[in-house]
Amino acid sequence: MKTKSFLIIFGIVFLIFLILRVINPEFSRKMVVLDCTQEYKTTIFEREYDRFTDHNTKMDIAKCLCEKYLKTKEKKYEPEIRKIIDEFELKNSGYNETIDQICTDRDEIFFYWYYE
Repeated sequence: MKTKSFLIIFGIVFLIFLILRVINPEFSRKMVVLDCTQEYKTTIFEREYDRFTDHNTKMDIAKCLCEKYLKTKEKKYEPEIRKIIDEFELKNSGYNETIDQICTDRDEIFFYWYYE
């Protein structure tokens, strides 16, 4: 009796997994860093281009942080911008530059990835 119950439960769980795998629904996620918010779509089982979406969302966050920094000159934005530079190894793109220079050249430093 226990074996039969186990097989039924296992079968139901497997069937749910299989249905979700085939459908692979999209849902929205929100990324918030300080006062910059970006929303993007992702799926339960990552598609090959989902990492591009994550990267591009963080690039948008970095650009937003730079815009806020250039308007206010508040130092709270600099560590967050540098974290994104470190995370994506953008050190050659301006890590040794001042935060003012990084934010001025933000479109060249925080570039998007594309999936072909």
